[in-house]
Amino acid sequence: MREAADFLIQAASSGQRIVVLCHRNADPDAVASAVVLAEAMAGLGGRVKAAAADDLAAISEAVLNSFSRKIGVNPELDFDLAIFVDTSSFGHLGEFGQKLKDSGIPFAVIDHHKPVEEMRQLAKFYYVREDITSESELIYRILTEMGVKLTPDQASLLLVGVISDTGHFRFANPDTFAVVEGLLKAGADYNRALDLLKPPDDLSRRVAMLKAAGRSELQRINGRLIVFSDLGSFEGDAAGMLVRIGADVAFVGSEEKGEFRVSGRASPEFLKETGLHLGEMMEELGKQFNGSGGGHAGAASVTGKGSFEEVKKQIVKMLQKKLVKAE
Repeated sequence: MREAADFLIQAASSGQRIVVLCHRNADPDAVASAVVLAEAMAGLGGRVKAAAADDLAAISEAVLNSFSRKIGVNPELDFDLAIFVDTSSFGHLGEFGQKLKDSGIPFAVIDHHKPVEEMRQLAKFYYVREDITSESELIYRILTEMGVKLTPDQASLLLVGVISDTGHFRFANPDTFAVVEGLLKAGADYNRALDLLKPPDDLSRRVAMLKAAGRSELQRINGRLIVFSDLGSFEGDAAGMLVRIGADVAFVGSEEKGEFRVSGRASPEFLKETGLHLGEMMEELGKQFNGSGGGHAGAASVTGKGSFEEVKKQIVKMLQKKLVKAE
């Protein structure tokens, strides 16, 4: 932690142009981490801005608007250093990631997902803590080590990130709540954070959830309930919904023009009993299907080339192998 703090302090004082960059379709945890870290480094005299690859999730735009914050998308490659947050590989940056990789611009990784050895080898600085439940929690700890005092809005933004990425604390641990206490002491507004994370009660989302339920396909593997469904939007929300109504693990995906994307969610009990790590599974699927994947033990995603049906068959094979060993 101290090493990460020292690296960021030095970078802020170096005079370099720095972009704190998060993954495509950036979620609240990603944008909160990027914005607050960029502001903190700018407060130390750095030439720093926050950015995301490709696009932001709708809920992330709403969160940032609530705090009168903005974040750039696909910034010009005119900076001297990129700092990846909530982003474990170039693949999570989409087409922009390939452009950045080809540019040769130095980059650092500060992340809480499963480590990626290629990135460790290429990065100017690499700090990954998979045991930490959200990127916002990791950024809070590092900023505390740096001696940065958060504003109430910054603390609230990070609290939104923590709540979001822990599934409203379903995946939290004791250290998570210690960070929440620190954020509240810094002025974070807990009720405001909860209100911002309420799912939009719009017709399109309700229809999507009903479609996902109606299209669901149930398979039993060693007594476990595995559910698949296809949907063109809200895939992560739909997978989470299927777990909440009874699935041990759910995968919701779509395909278009020979490419697919799949989001997976698993219940905490299932993860504890089986040792399954969805992030590892999605990373392997990404390699098999010429794409990229990763994430947490209980929430992960993958994109690649091929059909959703092909991916489903491979997921079943992987689960059969894993669950037979777990029994």
